[in-house]
Amino acid sequence: MKNGKLMTIMVATTLVTSALAAGTAGAASAKPTSQTVKKAVAKKAEAYKVVDSSFNVNGTNVTLKSILVNQNPLYAVSDLAKVLNATATLSKGTITITDAKSLHSVSIQPQSLKYLVDSANLTFKTAPITQDGRTYVELSAVVGALGGEVITGQTDKVNHILSAKRLSGAFDTLHWDATGNIVVTKEDGETAQLYKLNKSTYGSELLSTSASEGSMTVSPNGQLGAFIDDNNLLSLLMISSGQVQVLGSDTSVKTDLRWSADNKKVYFIQGDKQEKISYISLDTGKITQVLADKVENKSDVRVSSDDTKIVYIVNITGVAKTDKDSTEESLTIDYSDAGAQLFSLDIATKDAKPVQLTKSNDNKLYPALLSGGNVVYMSADADNVSATNVIKLVTADGKSQDLVSNIDVTFEDVSYDGVIIVVGIAKDGSTKVIKVDASGTQAELFSTTNDISEVALSPDGTQLAVISDGKVIVITNGQQIQLTQ
Repeated sequence: MKNGKLMTIMVATTLVTSALAAGTAGAASAKPTSQTVKKAVAKKAEAYKVVDSSFNVNGTNVTLKSILVNQNPLYAVSDLAKVLNATATLSKGTITITDAKSLHSVSIQPQSLKYLVDSANLTFKTAPITQDGRTYVELSAVVGALGGEVITGQTDKVNHILSAKRLSGAFDTLHWDATGNIVVTKEDGETAQLYKLNKSTYGSELLSTSASEGSMTVSPNGQLGAFIDDNNLLSLLMISSGQVQVLGSDTSVKTDLRWSADNKKVYFIQGDKQEKISYISLDTGKITQVLADKVENKSDVRVSSDDTKIVYIVNITGVAKTDKDSTEESLTIDYSDAGAQLFSLDIATKDAKPVQLTKSNDNKLYPALLSGGNVVYMSADADNVSATNVIKLVTADGKSQDLVSNIDVTFEDVSYDGVIIVVGIAKDGSTKVIKVDASGTQAELFSTTNDISEVALSPDGTQLAVISDGKVIVITNGQQIQLTQ
């Protein structure tokens, strides 16, 4: 860094010395006339006003010297090199700026529109200007040439300079971690990649290239991700470090992982035919069966915040019927009771039996338990594809009512502390994200004309992360920042 500062001083000194030398030579060859004095005064009057411009560079607030040339802002090379930890050198009138990792370089000449980026010839819109020992350049062109990115025009009204471009691609499976970072899966590569995104610096950190880890379920405290590895072993990813720990040695089929609210257990559907519900204890690695009633095709297990009750879906199939001789000709399949149905189980009471909560023929998605034992889920009409999807609330005694019906629901999630977040398409065609309480009272959190595939509320409830058209966006107090390209 000391060498960088010294080089900046040398560049400035050289430019100033050159200017002084030119002036001395002119004085020796001819006496100044009144006309040349007028020109000199006019030239001095054309000097550009230098102002301080505020930016956030990799999460740190800084100021850069800037001038306005033909309505185009230019920024001091020395300031820019300093905040990006880049180096600037001067040789034969050419200034070369090299990024901190020596991966990219850009060479410029004052008053010239042409510049060189990693041996490629490019053109500025406005030529660099040298004034009072400083050279000023186009910001986006130089930052981009060094592998970075300039972000302006977001609703947070902060101008950002990044030394590395934002992560680009299509993303899925959105989570918050314990430190307020966003954990997402990048889906458009040869294999799924799990990344951690820093919403302050816009930086990204690769956590894993395992498809199994990419589909993990994050604990309520945001510290751990649970997933099933390629050997059917339940494993944990430490989000802070990326390290993986295997829990136990059981290799039976496990699906639909769900954490307990106290971060101590992971519930799951178990068995080749999804006939059991179990949990594994993090401290011992021991698996405990909660339900083994031989009913197949269970899914979507959810557990109450006090760990006393679970709710789950049973996908009931058609029933085969034949005559008393079981002839092939008499075989029929009765689908009258087929479909997805909700069941609950009191796991705090010994020998308790499952209770069927629904008998309707609608498709049921995203079930969740609320305090008091009520259940919410997204309901889709199985017989009418043009019907509007709604959120239904089912009481402990099986009574059902619409909780959200004013939008066409596409996604629903309930946080571990019972906050209901619903995504849906409004009558005007926009996509809304709303927060709903158990009484049906709604509060709009976000609206866009684009699609939304995932939402996640921060643990403290003050920030919302969404994936909209494959891009990760964070909304805080109505202001949104886009973390990926």
